Amino acid sequence: MIRPQQVPFALVLFRLVTGPVIAILCGLKPPLTPIICTVLLALGVISDIFDGVIARRLDCVTPALRLWDSRCDVVFWLCVAVGVHLLYPPLWQTTWIMLATLGTMELTTHLISYLRFRREASTHHLLSKIFCLFLWALLSQMFLTGEAGWLFWLTLGVAIVSQAEAMLITLVIPHWQVDTKNLSTALKLPKA
Repeated sequence: MIRPQQVPFALVLFRLVTGPVIAILCGLKPPLTPIICTVLLALGVISDIFDGVIARRLDCVTPALRLWDSRCDVVFWLCVAVGVHLLYPPLWQTTWIMLATLGTMELTTHLISYLRFRREASTHHLLSKIFCLFLWALLSQMFLTGEAGWLFWLTLGVAIVSQAEAMLITLVIPHWQVDTKNLSTALKLPKA
């Protein structure tokens, strides 16, 4: 039986399992794969939204939980990206731009965090949550239609702004922490 304080971590682990399941399904291509993957994607995103809400409500937010949340998010989204490309290989012709750009920016943010604090970045800023919603819409569209369309370019723009803010937050916070709401909040943190 799961205790209430374990629910947020269970939701994080749900995403850790759901991502690879999506990738495997897309590789095997059973009937209704696009619909099943769209539903699993929605469940994964909903679990991402509610793990933090529930953790704050139960007062069980810890840096370890937030780090695991960040790590599982990366695994989840990478698996979803692999899955949609296994299902629709021509998407690579467009999406490599986003994957290369975001991969480089994400690695740069983590490098900055490791150089400054010897710890991985985990800002959980507001723009990252907005980007997550755009990515959800984009990938749902891709699973259901096999096309990227104009939503791809809008999502890429939101992603770049979000990643740039994460980088700047990591550069200006005086000490390592998780859950920095935005750059403005980071600039107001007291210096050590």
